[in-house]
Amino acid sequence: MQHSLEFLARGGEMASLTRSYDWSSSSLGPAAHWPEILKTTVRLVLTSHHPMFIWWGPDLIQFYNDAYSQTMGPERHPSALGQPGRECWGEIWDIIGPQIMSVMAGGEATWHVDQLVPVTRHGKREAVSWTYG
Repeated sequence: MQHSLEFLARGGEMASLTRSYDWSSSSLGPAAHWPEILKTTVRLVLTSHHPMFIWWGPDLIQFYNDAYSQTMGPERHPSALGQPGRECWGEIWDIIGPQIMSVMAGGEATWHVDQLVPVTRHGKREAVSWTYG
């Protein structure tokens, strides 16, 4: 593995998928050229056993770990990796979009406890309560 990609050396399936993803085709560019804060954040996400998911940059490029992948269903995993947030979560964007855009515009961070966010998983729409920020 190239020295510049050592930050992706540990983790499970998602670390492997992140290493093999063609990041040069994304707005982030090649992983070797990412800022240190992004490399550190991605490493923390990928090596955690707690479900974690982040969006990065103006396109809200998605990263998540093995534990989070178990919550997504085959409709999104593994295709959500590297995908812009709005593309991936179109069905719930009317709920989460304004929250995200407010934070991205410099507003305060959000915290939602048991927020009803109906998502499609395993071929059916499910009423899911999420706690997220």
